[in-house]
Amino acid sequence: MLSFSNRFKKSPVILIIGLFCINLNVIAQRVRLFEYPDSVSTARVVGLSSFAVTGTSSAVLVLGNEWYSSYDVVPFHFFNDNQEWLQIDKFGHGLSAYYGGVYGYNAVKWSGMSEKKSLWIGGVYGFGFLMGTEIMDGYSSGWGASYGDLVANGLGTGLFVFQQAKFKRQLFCPKFSFHFSKYAKYRPELLGSTKWDRWLKDYNGQTYWLTFSPADFIQSTKLPKWLGLSIGYGADGMLGGKDNPEFNSAGEVLPFFERHRQYYLSIDLNFQHVKTNSAFFNAFLRGISFVKIPAPTVSFYKGLKFFPLYY
Repeated sequence: MLSFSNRFKKSPVILIIGLFCINLNVIAQRVRLFEYPDSVSTARVVGLSSFAVTGTSSAVLVLGNEWYSSYDVVPFHFFNDNQEWLQIDKFGHGLSAYYGGVYGYNAVKWSGMSEKKSLWIGGVYGFGFLMGTEIMDGYSSGWGASYGDLVANGLGTGLFVFQQAKFKRQLFCPKFSFHFSKYAKYRPELLGSTKWDRWLKDYNGQTYWLTFSPADFIQSTKLPKWLGLSIGYGADGMLGGKDNPEFNSAGEVLPFFERHRQYYLSIDLNFQHVKTNSAFFNAFLRGISFVKIPAPTVSFYKGLKFFPLYY
């Protein structure tokens, strides 16, 4: 069993869900079938079911090959990783579950099912998919099922379902951004040796945001609804999960870095309120709605710091 400090923490399936969302919406828009029908469309239900089964099965096969093939299968077990990576990974799980629900709901709604069925069938898609990965974790000698991950997945799904049921729209939207940190070069085997790996593995470079539009809450304001305000959370100085090791895999002494949390305030585009004359571009915006755009940002760690363009 790998130690918690040196164990590669699998990144949440942000990319897989993101591509699922983009492809589903773009296909629907391009064939001019994105409008919701008045009744259940058998053709759409069959097409959606086939697409979902094929896409989910393919994703599971890819994950099985990439994440689990190098480890033995052991009896199902849990482990506690709640103190790792200053909980950055938990935010990733919540984000993935949320957007799995968003696009699962839209897909089921597109098939013609009722609002209630769309919410409870499609809205929990993200949680169900991530539950599958937790089950696979539980049987892997390299990992284990995580209570913390399950809670984060539930919170992400709950955020979408509650807002859709209560307000019929999403007033608060979680988002994601990434920048390349200086830490990956010290432990590339853990934090990534290529740009692709670093995007997935280096939690120092990941920031999670909650975006909302002030105009949704202040009716008399002249602010445009597409202008959003974002509260962000990130972490820095992490060379390991729970703590930073003194030596790297080659036995070389590693420099000391202070592990700490970071909080941000920034502006953003609220893609829910961005409409164009292009159906294709509208679909594209929906597909990338989990991405926080680079924008002027204030950091609150050890005093205020202003970044003209923060990623």
